Amino acid sequence: MNENKEKLFADLSRQLNLSQEQIEGSCKTGDAEGLMKNLDSGTAAQVQSILSDPDKTRELLSSPQAQALIKLLENQ
Repeated sequence: MNENKEKLFADLSRQLNLSQEQIEGSCKTGDAEGLMKNLDSGTAAQVQSILSDPDKTRELLSSPQAQALIKLLENQ
């Protein structure tokens, strides 16, 4: 795993209270629910609102930050 990806998973692990292996597995399988299970209810509701609205999801995924994350995850 490259250094940037390792740091990203370590940060997410601390924030989501999940192991790095759980986060990587959820990313590989597209299991957003697995990543959201430890979020507070307000944050989980915001994420669910975005994911249930195709326009909001498209907008989020086209952001420079999301594109950088996608590129990082694709270069495994």
